[in-house]
Formats: sequence, C-alpha cells, structure tokens
Amino acid sequence: MTATLKSICDQCTSLNNPRLDFIPVELARHRDMILRDIRELVAAASAELEKTVAILAGSVLEGILYTFIKSQENYIAERRGVFVFDPNHSLQNYVSIFNKWFRDVLPNVVIPDIVVDYRDLVHINRELNSAPEVCTSASRDMLRIVDALLGELGQFAAPAIK
Repeated sequence: MTATLKSICDQCTSLNNPRLDFIPVELARHRDMILRDIRELVAAASAELEKTVAILAGSVLEGILYTFIKSQENYIAERRGVFVFDPNHSLQNYVSIFNKWFRDVLPNVVIPDIVVDYRDLVHINRELNSAPEVCTSASRDMLRIVDALLGELGQFAAPAIK
C-alpha cells in the first residue's frame, strides 16, 4: 500500500518544524513568505491534495533556492570569480546553480531536475503528457525533497548581505 501524503508529511521533521536560520535578517519578507507557503503545503498534504502539493512544493522549493542563492551571492562569486544574482531566473536555473556550487558542501541534498517538471504540472498539457499517476508520485517526491533541503539548509548560519 502506498503511504498517504499525510503520513509522509508527518514524517518530514524539517517541513513540520522549519529552521530558516540560513535566511539573513535583511530578507525577513522572504522568510515570512516561505513560512506561509510551508504551512499551506503541510495543510494541503494533510488534506491529501496531490496536485496542490506537487505545485506548491515546487513554489516552496523555488522560494527557498531563490533566497538561499541570493544570500550566498558573495560565496558563489568568491568561488566562481564573478556571480551576480538574477532574480528573474527560473526554477531550473536555481536548481542548476545550487547543484553546481553547493554539491560539495551539501552532498546529501542534490536536487533532481525532475522537480521542474513536477512544478510545471500546473499546466494541463504537462499533466496530459505524463503518466496518469504523475501527481501521486510528484507530490510524495516533492515533500521529501523539500524536507531534505530544509534539513540541510537548517544547519547553515545566515550570512550578512552586503
């Protein structure tokens, strides 16, 4: 028997008790928005709303990556030589940046490219062109991915933004 969304969500300790210490105080609005979306994600999972969970988890993931990469702009620039955060990038770009520049320091949370496809289930043609059970698998995968990311980032201290 497949685990319910609620039972999976109940096991996601970082999702249920998010530590957003990696977000600098200068980005308080980011923190508030991410916390709101996490609360809504947990509520949707408790209500077994598979498509809602898949899409909202993608939004939460994008918000976390956006905020984390923005806060780590100087770190990336030091490693890369030059880096300027682009707030207009897509989730795909944020996943690529995160995986490229943080794989060595956060090896337990490499983000799979499939998260972009899951989040894009908001478009009917994406769902129609997928397996019938795509929302079921996407919702469960996304909860686990967001939980793992929050768990790893919860160990980061917030940098000061310059």
